[in-house]
Amino acid sequence: MSGLVWSVDSLIIKDNVVFGFGWAFHEQQEIVSARIRLVCQDTEATQAIGADVGKLREDVGHAFPGQARASNSGFVVFGAYQGAALTDVFLDVTLADGAVVEAQIPASKFVMASDARTASHRGAALQQFRTLARRAFGLVKAMKFRSLVEKTRRYLKGRPRAALTHPSQLGGYFRQSELDTLCLIVDHDLGGGANHYRARLVDEMIAHGASVIILSFHVATLTHVLILRNRRLDVRLAVPSKSFLVEAVSSMPVKEVIYNTAVSFARPEEIPELLLSVKYRTGARLKVLAHDFYVACPSHFLIDASGKYCGAPDLSVCRTCLPANPHGFATLFAARDIGTWRDLWGAMLAGADEIVAFSQSTADILCQIYPQISQAQVAVVPHDTTYLRKGELHVSNTQQLRIGVVGQIGFHKGSAFVKALAAEIKRRQSDIKIVVIGTIESNCDTDVVQQTGPYAHDELPDLIVRSGANTMLFPSIWPETFSFVVQELMDLHLPVAAFDFGAPAERLAIYDKGCVLDSMNPAAVLDQLISFHRKTYLAS
Repeated sequence: MSGLVWSVDSLIIKDNVVFGFGWAFHEQQEIVSARIRLVCQDTEATQAIGADVGKLREDVGHAFPGQARASNSGFVVFGAYQGAALTDVFLDVTLADGAVVEAQIPASKFVMASDARTASHRGAALQQFRTLARRAFGLVKAMKFRSLVEKTRRYLKGRPRAALTHPSQLGGYFRQSELDTLCLIVDHDLGGGANHYRARLVDEMIAHGASVIILSFHVATLTHVLILRNRRLDVRLAVPSKSFLVEAVSSMPVKEVIYNTAVSFARPEEIPELLLSVKYRTGARLKVLAHDFYVACPSHFLIDASGKYCGAPDLSVCRTCLPANPHGFATLFAARDIGTWRDLWGAMLAGADEIVAFSQSTADILCQIYPQISQAQVAVVPHDTTYLRKGELHVSNTQQLRIGVVGQIGFHKGSAFVKALAAEIKRRQSDIKIVVIGTIESNCDTDVVQQTGPYAHDELPDLIVRSGANTMLFPSIWPETFSFVVQELMDLHLPVAAFDFGAPAERLAIYDKGCVLDSMNPAAVLDQLISFHRKTYLAS
């Protein structure tokens, strides 16, 4: 079938884990899903890893100015497969009419890497750099300088500058006086609320004289990384495996082990044993922070195979769902067996000295999934938000409903729902508009939906005022464990609506300008938002 225009910019395959990115659009139809399909010589069936589609690609939009779908044509693929002797790799895209278009990815587009010191791995990094350099040139031509700065920062962030080859080398980075208070943290390096929390936590620890070792995973190079931090050190080191870390810290005086989140780690099923091994070998205290639901399911937002919040159902439902689930980082757990996953993470939770949830909603869901968790283990401690800007924001545009959505709106944040809501507005021929203060990973109707593009945190209040938004919608489709966005909108005294689950609904139910939506049907939500706007601004 003709009409598919595509490119795979980078595809790295290391230890049966795949990470890649590129773009694709069809000249006549919307692409509703995409996947990377792998053919292994030693397995009978091909295996597929779902791609996250709809990513903003301003460079592609600039290169194809006549194609409305080009600007949101980006995709990212990240997952694992079973088998060896990879023979062929394909990009499969599903179109709006249900047709599937297949494109074979040439061997020149993917790199088989072994570890951080190999020539193949350096070649992969060089390939990524060349691709991003071309994108940067396009952004400069389009005068998209903010996007260029942001993409450059994200590319450079987190790359290790050196590698450890023997576990005994780790201790040599620290002075004896720096080991009086030593903490190990396991955390991803993807950005977002969990990373911001970890950054503030580490800064506070260092201010009190502690040293911190952070085990992270650099997705772009599929490399485990140790980040060493104290008042003197700020070093990133590549390590070959998680077991390398266990051996390296076993003889060190670790006082506390903190699980922040292991989302995005290769072979995540190894994390529970790592945490318990370090705890028992060093006598450290183990603290688990519930920023998401990864301890319960590899689909860490509890989004099922159909793309909806699952409600934490019976395990028999999960056994059917997980093997078919393309969402979140589910495919990184190659075995796809929920019983094994729950056994591993349940043992880790049982061995934890403390489990911290940031809302009662999160604590309730975890206890529902793991009834063996002791109530004495769980503490509900809402995030400290005193650093956020507070004070009422003056809204001058009040007569006509203008829906505001804040953030980088990907699938789990509700991009598909916003698109459907815009289609309902268009169907009614209404003059209601939606403005996204940030970006949305979907080809929404531009007659209804506008985007401001990436923004700095301090710019948010002014952007909301300039956008004319007067009724804020938080369209996240999973039970968020807190949501700083919702808290900030509440602190600005803005009317805020969200779906009826998770921490946002818990807080909005007792907020005088809150609206807990009764439905996830776009038509019903639009009706409720219209009523909410009238009640807020037009009631006599």
